[in-house]
Amino acid sequence: MNNESTLTARQLMILIFLFSVGTTILVVPSILAAEAKQDAWIAGMAAVGSGLLFIWMYVKLANMFPAMTLFDMNELLLGKWLGKAVNFFYIYMMFVLSAQVLFYIGTFMTTQIMPTTPIQSIHILMMTFVVIGAKLGVVILGRTAEIFFPWIILLFFLLVIFVAPQSSMKNLLPMGEASILSIARPALFMVVYSYFPIAFTVCLISREAKFPARFNKSFFYGGIMSGIMMIVITFLGILVMGADPSSRYVYATYALAKKISVGNFLQRIEVTVAFLWFISIYFKLSLYFHVTLKAIASLFQFQNYRSLATPTGFIVTVLSLMVYPNVAYIHEWDKFAWVSLGICFGCLHPALLICIGYIRRKKVKNG
Repeated sequence: MNNESTLTARQLMILIFLFSVGTTILVVPSILAAEAKQDAWIAGMAAVGSGLLFIWMYVKLANMFPAMTLFDMNELLLGKWLGKAVNFFYIYMMFVLSAQVLFYIGTFMTTQIMPTTPIQSIHILMMTFVVIGAKLGVVILGRTAEIFFPWIILLFFLLVIFVAPQSSMKNLLPMGEASILSIARPALFMVVYSYFPIAFTVCLISREAKFPARFNKSFFYGGIMSGIMMIVITFLGILVMGADPSSRYVYATYALAKKISVGNFLQRIEVTVAFLWFISIYFKLSLYFHVTLKAIASLFQFQNYRSLATPTGFIVTVLSLMVYPNVAYIHEWDKFAWVSLGICFGCLHPALLICIGYIRRKKVKNG
């Protein structure tokens, strides 16, 4: 039953879809092409299949402790002090991730669309809207996402339709030449980039959102939709631009949109792809920031997390200007540090909690 504090299954699915797409839509296709070449779309399919397995694990964890947030689970299953230490590290990671996403927004805007605009002003403007969204709550974010969702799907289909005539099947040849390792490495990166962050949100917003009984399917449908979009864009990028050119672009999807030319009069409309990405990354940043606020409130026992929104927003804005020294550092961080951290937070930690939860339940039943 819906009320003003309840997400519908559709709204939750859209939030997961936008959260998974987020920054992934612009940067992952080039990384897939760099490793797997013309077989990058195969790596994308492997990533989606693996990502759905991890989503199943997160949903399983949420169902084991439906009345608890992830922070409550840490203290219950790992002990009070170790649980609080893990929670504190989670807060640190959420600050860093929020700042990184904000940095992506500013860097893209200042390098591709508005080069003369100071990056600080873009960060401040974006963070203002994120703070407003956090104060309104995740339910309002879900309803807003539901409004934008049809437009995002429409823009995606327009991109596919307008770019498809320029594709060449020769760019896919020779097919199946990539080694298993060349498929596995970029697939792992896509899983870490697109699916592992869902672990941060599955169990943290459940209390406020009061998820409906069908929320399990919403996570899977959202993950499948985002995966299909990534596979199609990667496939199109190779067909239109070729594997090597796709791998050289920092924002391969944006470069793909620049190829749109219909009748020599419909050109230079790549800003539509920027709009698609801008909307999806806003919701990704808003969910990261929302989780950060709830994490702080949970650790320090604050009753109202909304009062933390403005000061925390200032901290994230300042941190976003320092989190990456330069663009080259981004690639090093993403390939090495973030993959390791993602595996810890998105795979090992949830699996550990599930194992401990099963052991404790078994002891209770046997006792």
